Amino acid sequence: MGVSAFSHTISLPPEIERVSREICSLLDTGTAAPVEERLRETCARLLEGLGMDAALVLVPSAEFPTVSAGAGFVSERTITDLLSRPWMLAAIAQSDVAVVTGPPRVGCIMPVEEHRHLWALGIGTLLVVPLLRHSADAGVIVLCSQRPERYWESGGLTPLTDVADAVDAVIRQASGSKASTLAAALKPADAETWGDRRLRQPRLSPHPEDRLVGECAAWKYVIFRLDQVASTHATVLLQGETGTGKEVVARALHRRSTRSGGRFVALNCAALPATLVESELFGRERGAFTGAHTSQVGRFELAHHGTLFLDEIADLPVELQPKLLRVLQEGQLERLGSTRTVDVDVRVIAATNRDLAEEVRESRFRGDLYYRLNVFPITLPSLRERREDIPLLAEHLAEGFARSMRKPFKPIPAPVARALQEYDWPGNIRELENVIQRAMILSPNGTLSINDISLTPARATSTPSGTTLEEVERNHILRVLATTFWRIEGKRGAADMLGLKPSTLRSRIRKLGIRRGMS
Repeated sequence: MGVSAFSHTISLPPEIERVSREICSLLDTGTAAPVEERLRETCARLLEGLGMDAALVLVPSAEFPTVSAGAGFVSERTITDLLSRPWMLAAIAQSDVAVVTGPPRVGCIMPVEEHRHLWALGIGTLLVVPLLRHSADAGVIVLCSQRPERYWESGGLTPLTDVADAVDAVIRQASGSKASTLAAALKPADAETWGDRRLRQPRLSPHPEDRLVGECAAWKYVIFRLDQVASTHATVLLQGETGTGKEVVARALHRRSTRSGGRFVALNCAALPATLVESELFGRERGAFTGAHTSQVGRFELAHHGTLFLDEIADLPVELQPKLLRVLQEGQLERLGSTRTVDVDVRVIAATNRDLAEEVRESRFRGDLYYRLNVFPITLPSLRERREDIPLLAEHLAEGFARSMRKPFKPIPAPVARALQEYDWPGNIRELENVIQRAMILSPNGTLSINDISLTPARATSTPSGTTLEEVERNHILRVLATTFWRIEGKRGAADMLGLKPSTLRSRIRKLGIRRGMS
């Protein structure tokens, strides 16, 4: 019998042997009490015997409910996520009880970043007892205490494994399994993790958040870039037209990173008034301004040890940009109305549909912040640049909507797929999603039809408003600039599309009096 202690070797109080005998008697398979009631009492007695704060019995089956007792400071999802990590599964495979205790320390078996996340959640000590020796497949008993961490003076760990054996027997009997373990009875897929089996539920959201859908070269390159940067802590700048899925890509990057155990926190910089963005980002103290009746934790603090996604970063007020720069460089901030410095460890992913370099040239965005955000840029292709992916995306979205609407789903007919591919999709994936949803509502038998949906682009490409050569030229340049989101240089920039040198185009823009906001 072994113990995997990530920070310290611990021992349990002598009275745990008495508590163990009582629990094994309580769990006697001949007892008439319902199994959930017996397991809940088991959790309560373990808390009493060990002096812990929370206890859970989790089984990797969506049909068997989690049983818990004690404080609710730790969630089932948090524990399930921990049980899916390779380091935890390896620790359980090497021992009968996996133990994490104390603050994060370098040199522990548990990765320091993961341990910091555990500590930030308020878990000072974590004990994981597998129901099946050296494997979490059959389920686990989890015991947690809040800080300060718990230490005991004497005793042994054998009683906990006896309790696990008794719990396993009760669960197997309740499940009606004749197999030696519940895991064998469940026959989980080899490719699924413990957490996948426990929390697997039908997804009702049609948005491709769990899978980056696409097979074209441009999209595969985006995924390649994500894999390159995922294991680092570098700041990432996502660029591309509106509706290309920048938040979906940001979430995928978070899940692939070492910070996946932390929170993913998002803020749209254009969705809030400038007066509220500062308190949302950095937090505020009570009385910081009129109406601030309570203190508030900002998005940076919420994302501590996780990822902060700043969408529409070009709309961040100029006066707040130096404060953001300091957080990115120093990892420190002050809440609004406070002089106390708060340390934060956050990875920032920023996104924009504008040309930030052009914004810097026009003095609408700070150059030093731009260079700090532009550590690892990734440009997302528009949907018209990945037409071969449109049928695949449409089918993925349609299948999700069919599930949520409880409708049958059939493969998309070839004529419909061709019509979808021929459309330019100025709104990109967001527009495609809306069209597919509308089509599913109008298709009662599950066969997608777009006969009642107009796919005529709603763009101003008709007759120019002017008749002189100068007016025609001005309108044409404006349309091209709108298409490139005012990016002048580079491949697919306005100068490239117009067949002009960037300096020539800028000269024409000045001469024609063209400026942003003109139509």
